[in-house]
Amino acid sequence: MPPFWPELAASVEEFDAFLASFLQSKREELSEARPMIDEISRSISAGGKRLRPCFCYWGYRAAGGDDGAQIVAASSSLELLHTFALVHDDIMDRSHERRGLPTTYSLHGTDVALLVGDLALVLADAALMESGFEPAALRRAFEPYSRMRQQVIAGQYLDVVAARAAEMSVEKARRIAVLKSGRYTIQEPLAIGAALAGATSDLMKGLAAFGGPIGEAFQLRDDLLGSFGDTSETGKPADSDIRQGKRHVLYAFALGSLEGSARSSFQQRWGGGDSLSSEDVAELKQILVDSGARARCEGLLTGLRDQGLKALDDLLLDAELSSALTELALRATDRVL
Repeated sequence: MPPFWPELAASVEEFDAFLASFLQSKREELSEARPMIDEISRSISAGGKRLRPCFCYWGYRAAGGDDGAQIVAASSSLELLHTFALVHDDIMDRSHERRGLPTTYSLHGTDVALLVGDLALVLADAALMESGFEPAALRRAFEPYSRMRQQVIAGQYLDVVAARAAEMSVEKARRIAVLKSGRYTIQEPLAIGAALAGATSDLMKGLAAFGGPIGEAFQLRDDLLGSFGDTSETGKPADSDIRQGKRHVLYAFALGSLEGSARSSFQQRWGGGDSLSSEDVAELKQILVDSGARARCEGLLTGLRDQGLKALDDLLLDAELSSALTELALRATDRVL
């Protein structure tokens, strides 16, 4: 199957052009909010693959929708929603760097960062509702859009609560991953786009069968990058998840394989923050490898990716649609460690 990324890259350029124009219009409408809108613009321009807008756009195309300004606007709204989630996530994690640049929290503190995140969420709603689709189409799309917002907040809450507990099962860690990122990154953006185009219930089910596993695999890759990634590629410190004590699937796999003093030592040091030396971090990473946690996480990821791609094949979409969605799925799950 030929790579489809050149065409996808063109879509990304359209999303970015829309966002620049949209934010400029809002900057002119509400002068008092200009510093916050400038911060939203800075966060968006720092990088990102625009996966959520891309999956929304191609969900729309898969349901028979044509390219145009309306779907570009609606899809772009999800990047504003993502900005809200990232800004608030950085507050909760006390993160000082993202995409190689200072976070909003680091530059402006908690109070301003909260407001910037809130404004990004409100502007996401505005971009979707002002996209130009008929009211009936927007009503259809609002169901998965609203569901996605509820799920990501619920997932973040579970993530915060889990960080205070030493124990974590693989099943619970997977559930958090699905709510926090999996559905919000791929499954629901696909559903929003498809709903805007009036997709049949069968197509919606088929897209969910594709997007669900790919979304979970995306989060597993993100977890692996959080401990083993290259900072120049990820834009954040490679030891951030270990120092912050993320209770993700990788942690749960490792914990389940350890016993006695080795288990206790792992639990006590994981999430040690700045008290951890570079040697401590290196030892914890080695435990993730030696315990088989990294290999098991990779194996689960591969299985989920293959499951999703099989579901995509079963949809029997035309070559253009299949190629674009396959390339997006691989981009989401096969990022370099």
